[in-house]
Amino acid sequence: MLGKRWIRLPEKIRVFNVDGTANKTAWIMHVVELEFQIAGKEFRENFMISGIGDEEMILGLPWLRHHNPVIDWETGEIQFQPRRRIQIKRFTGILDTFEPEVLIGAKTTASQEMAHQHQTVKKEIEELIPNYLLEYRDRFEKGKAERFPPSRTYDHAIDLKPDFVPRNCKLYPLSPIEQQEQDKFLEENLRKGYIRKSKSPMASPFFFVAKKEKGALRPMQDYRELNKGTVKNAYPLPLISELLDKLKGATVFTKLDLRNGYNNVRIKDGDQWKAAFKTNRGLFEPTVMFFGLSNSPATFQAFMNDVLSDFIDEGWCVVYMDDILVFSTNPEEHRERMERLMRRLKEHDLFLKLEKCEFDVTEVVFLGMVIRPGYIAMDPIKLAGIADWEPPQTVKGVRAFLGFGNFYRKFIGKYAHVTRPLNDLLQKNWKFEWTAQCQIAFDLLKAKFLSELILVMPDVDKPFVIEADASKWATGAVLRQKGIDGEWHPCGYLSKSFSPTERNYEIYDRELLAIYRALVEWRHYLMGGKFKIVILSDHKNLTYFRTAQKLNRRQARWSLFLSEFDLGLVHVPGKSISQADALSRRSNKQDEVDNDNEDVVVLPDQLFIKGIDLELKDDIAKRLGPDDFHKSALEQLLHQGVPPIKSALSDWKIEDDLLFFQN
Repeated sequence: MLGKRWIRLPEKIRVFNVDGTANKTAWIMHVVELEFQIAGKEFRENFMISGIGDEEMILGLPWLRHHNPVIDWETGEIQFQPRRRIQIKRFTGILDTFEPEVLIGAKTTASQEMAHQHQTVKKEIEELIPNYLLEYRDRFEKGKAERFPPSRTYDHAIDLKPDFVPRNCKLYPLSPIEQQEQDKFLEENLRKGYIRKSKSPMASPFFFVAKKEKGALRPMQDYRELNKGTVKNAYPLPLISELLDKLKGATVFTKLDLRNGYNNVRIKDGDQWKAAFKTNRGLFEPTVMFFGLSNSPATFQAFMNDVLSDFIDEGWCVVYMDDILVFSTNPEEHRERMERLMRRLKEHDLFLKLEKCEFDVTEVVFLGMVIRPGYIAMDPIKLAGIADWEPPQTVKGVRAFLGFGNFYRKFIGKYAHVTRPLNDLLQKNWKFEWTAQCQIAFDLLKAKFLSELILVMPDVDKPFVIEADASKWATGAVLRQKGIDGEWHPCGYLSKSFSPTERNYEIYDRELLAIYRALVEWRHYLMGGKFKIVILSDHKNLTYFRTAQKLNRRQARWSLFLSEFDLGLVHVPGKSISQADALSRRSNKQDEVDNDNEDVVVLPDQLFIKGIDLELKDDIAKRLGPDDFHKSALEQLLHQGVPPIKSALSDWKIEDDLLFFQN
């Protein structure tokens, strides 16, 4: 770094060791811009200067994610993929099983690609399972897992409310491709015994939604009407905090993922007709649990807890739905425990998904947490909404970033001093130039947003609030809880771009997708919680999803997922959720459309949870008592008064024996 100018930071940064403890001697006080070469490729980056032992420089996860090099972990060699790609629109014949669009590197033939995939499949069970588990290799074979599960005491019961009336739905139309997929689904599941023909008076619709993989379809049953009439099972999902408390002293970990999920549990004999679904090939009823049935999570968690109950009680195994974590203080102990667990899975005819398992590791990501000996922290990938925020290239982008940061200024010392280079860019008649000082301020603020002072670990014993928003380009969300200081702190950030197809969604679909993505991301904290999850959004059209008969199939899938949570939607002004708004507008690629998120009310206002705090409302009701005189007077004027009086009183209404003015 000789001859390079060091730039002093406005505030020094503490350095933490790999075990999470603070380094007592190392501080970051300067930044320098350096040019360097890797594998013949030239780079220019800003480096923070600190004492890091024998290493000359460290390139972190954001750099690796951005440049995505190919690393040979045995030799340490690094290569960068050529940018040139060949896009093949459609294969026919032998490649019909591939996706409609297949991108192949310019120097890789299709036959080589298929050979590589074939070799990978052959290697999996032989090389990825520890030798001491080879006698249980059949537990990882996908073909053997396609068996019909045995009947157990935990077979899924569908208990209906006394006033439930079976309904016969209408068919959803299918495209030719969906028709093929439906026929394939019916044939495969009839063969497995997972479904059978039915004469049920109850029929739920059957449809498809797109999966993440391009061109793939996921079959779904629309069980909303059935779920409305089902008695809810109050069996609790485990508390994340209680699971993590058991990890103290552990040094070796194995993470397992159960194959087939809900399909491992039968539907209780005599209840199958209730979950029947209609297709243009006839009426069918499931014999195993399917996604979307109310109480499926509770049934499945009870099943897993019972199968592994003694291991859980001994304190070396935790289970959350189909995720299993085994941990020990030494390798010998861990091997003995893993053999016991695999025997138990075999006894209960359960199988594992090898591609999602990790064996005998010293660090593992489980339920969104990075776990290693003596250390538990949030997965950095879950915070990528901040870590991957690119430097703004316009005044509008700088304003959005600073708007996000203003919420946290109370937690950041010398905030005005740190942000001065960025605030200067907002001045009139100031030429926009992203300088080294701007980059330093930008990086420092991102580091502060992810610091322990601002972020708090999620606590399922406290209420959660989600801010969710969507722009024309992306969704953004922030998960919040009150900290010990009484202030609202973020537990996680989420920012995810729209695909070209998603950008064409109606605004209420984009806003609903923002909430759906947030619930998917943080479901292990939110599902089965003791408090209502309050969702703040600045778009009233979110209530569109409540009108079941008007939902398209994509919305129906989202609605099914949302029905598993205890939610409360609150409409708030956009300025009240500036963090989620900023995360949804992170990209430098968005156009100058400013009004793509305006409120356009399409459904009645009474579908909203009102902005008044629910506890405050209860407190007012208790303290005031009944107000029969004013209630009676208002009812008379509204229903029997002359039109001018009705119009003048339109801002007033009665709800739960309380008078409300403008909600």
